[in-house]
Amino acid sequence: MKKTFLAIIASIFIASPALAGMGVGISGSLYNLSADVTETTTAGTVAGGSANTNKASVDHDLVPVVSIFAEYTLDFRGITLGFDWTPGSADVSKDFQTRTETPASGENETTSTTYKANAEIENLMTAYIEIPLYQNFYVKGGYSQVDVNTEDSGVAAYGNASGVEGLTYGIGLRSGSDAGLNFKFAYEVMEFDTVSITNTNGNKVSGDIDTSGFKASLVYNF
Repeated sequence: MKKTFLAIIASIFIASPALAGMGVGISGSLYNLSADVTETTTAGTVAGGSANTNKASVDHDLVPVVSIFAEYTLDFRGITLGFDWTPGSADVSKDFQTRTETPASGENETTSTTYKANAEIENLMTAYIEIPLYQNFYVKGGYSQVDVNTEDSGVAAYGNASGVEGLTYGIGLRSGSDAGLNFKFAYEVMEFDTVSITNTNGNKVSGDIDTSGFKASLVYNF
């Protein structure tokens, strides 16, 4: 997966002989994160428990995100190729998800155990293309990767998933691509592939993570 991502980035730089201009900038976004999550246990999470399936739909609205980017505008129809990187992390759910399990028999009979879980995404990277539509409006498409880290207690840790792939698309408005300071406003959506992680007990958690929101960018064109 990472080799594919690096190949896309390399293709952006290979295109450099046809460049009309280079730009670097910073973006601020407000994203809504959502996920549909399923946990499947093999024999219950406590001794004497039974196999079960737990499902939850979680979200985290208006998450502030800052990213930096570099981009090239081609001579060909003003098409822009770029790479965007978001440092830091964001929780997928605003609150930890909890449940209590009390086995009816076995080693931990009648003993209640509470489990807590959440997940965060970090190290978001996107290679993108912006294609002019009409005047200064454009459409955007891209290939994204993100790391997903689980945060849990009361159960064998699930661990993390790196390089989860996804698609980015959106529509935006830019002030122009002339030399100097310019701005862009956009609405963007990211849809990631299903993440599936199995822990040492054989329990599995899987989920689909999506984001949507508005992005404002300042870009300096050389």
